[in-house]
Order: sequence, then C-alpha cells, then structure tokens
Amino acid sequence: MNCLSSMFKYLLYLLNLIFVAGGILLIVVGSIMLSKMGNFTTFEGAVNTQTIPICIIVIGSVTFVVAFFGCCGTIRENACCTTVYAICMLILFGLQLALSIWIFAANDKFLTSMGKVVDKAMDENDAAQGYPMDALQLAFKCCGNAGYTDYTTVPASCCGYTDRSQTCEAAIYTQRPGCQTEFVDFWASNTDIIRWSSLIIALFELGIFIMSCCLASAMRKR
Repeated sequence: MNCLSSMFKYLLYLLNLIFVAGGILLIVVGSIMLSKMGNFTTFEGAVNTQTIPICIIVIGSVTFVVAFFGCCGTIRENACCTTVYAICMLILFGLQLALSIWIFAANDKFLTSMGKVVDKAMDENDAAQGYPMDALQLAFKCCGNAGYTDYTTVPASCCGYTDRSQTCEAAIYTQRPGCQTEFVDFWASNTDIIRWSSLIIALFELGIFIMSCCLASAMRKR
C-alpha cells in the first residue's frame, strides 16, 4: 500500500472507533426516551410515540455492529470485507439521511400529533384503557391535559402516587404543569437532538463510504 492508502486505512480505523461510540450513544438516547415515557407506551393511542425511539435504537445497533466489524476488516486489510463494509455504510447513510430529512420536514406535524395523543389519553382516561393519563402523569410529573383544573377530583397520579386510592394534596398538584405542554416539549427537545445528530453522522458516513471504496480499490491493486 502506498502512503495515501495507509493514511486512509488508519483514518478509517479512527472514524470507525468514533462510530462505535456514536452507535452506543444512539442506543442510549433511544432507550432513555422509551424509559422516560414509562408505561404510557402501553396505551393504544400512544403506539406512534414509540416509533422514533425504536428507530433510533435499531439504527444505533446497526451502526455499532457495522462500525465494529469495519474496524476489524480495515485493520486486517481485507478488500472483500472493506467493500462489504462500504456498501453497509452507504445503506446506513441512506437510512440516517432519510430519518433526518423526515424529522426536519414533518417536525411540526409530528409535534401536533403528539399533542393529539395527550388529548386522546384524556378523553379515554378510564379503567377500560388502563387510565393512560395516570401513566403519563407519573412519567412526566404533570397533571391533566392543560392543568389540574381539567379534573373535578384530582387523581393520585398528579402527586406521583401509583395507588389511585391515595389523596393528592393541593400543595403538590397545583405546582404541576399540564401534560400536553410537558409531553410536546419532551419530543421537541429530543427531535432537535436526533435530527441534527443524524444529519452530522450521515455526512460522516458518506465520507467513510468514499474512503472505504478508495481503500478497497488500493487493496485489490496491491
């Protein structure tokens, strides 16, 4: 290998190590988002709220695996493995770019739909649906749709109590914000992180794809 190819090899190896860490980071972010929502994801109307965190976890897992094996293939100087790795990186680039563009384009509509999820949870807040507002109020430390005034009798979950028979004290629930504001703000802050980080990672993946192709070509010529 010539000097330029050797430089590509070690630069690619270094970038792969960064992407291993990036994959782990995406998995952690997606997991924290799912964890933050608690049992609210079990509500029938909340199915869509799981889509982005699960996509982030899946993409993070694939990124981690591909980058890890990319490190091994690059350091072993195997042209076939490096080519396969380049193809996988191109696919990842397409997936993450599509996710980033979708979040940029549909962000306002998505946030509006998240507000409607809270509306639906409030409308169907009964035993048959498993009291979805309880799960939301416990997870986000909020009360009611717009505030505690939405209730005639404030439920125990507005005070963080899981036992519905407990009495919620006014000193606690009057300090709790409305769940719609908290829920939409949660998604707004996380989608901002996801769309910018996905776009940056996608651009790096495009660069890695180009370098991998150059390196695989140099390996074949050798």
